[in-house]
Amino acid sequence: MPSDLPASEAPSGGAPRRQRGRAALGVAVLVGVGSVVTLAALLVLAATAASLADGVPAGGAPTVTVTYER
Repeated sequence: MPSDLPASEAPSGGAPRRQRGRAALGVAVLVGVGSVVTLAALLVLAATAASLADGVPAGGAPTVTVTYER
């Protein structure tokens, strides 16, 4: 059964087109921020694993001993 309303005014069963666009943009921004946060967390975990593997104490820098011969 054809509708007398143009496609832009036809009831869609949801939010108007502008609000759906804003919601989609908001979701896209949240996905981007979530990706950045996830990558930062993985970088922290990798740095932690590397520091545990190299034998340097967690509280400080490695001790460097320099010997000069005369």
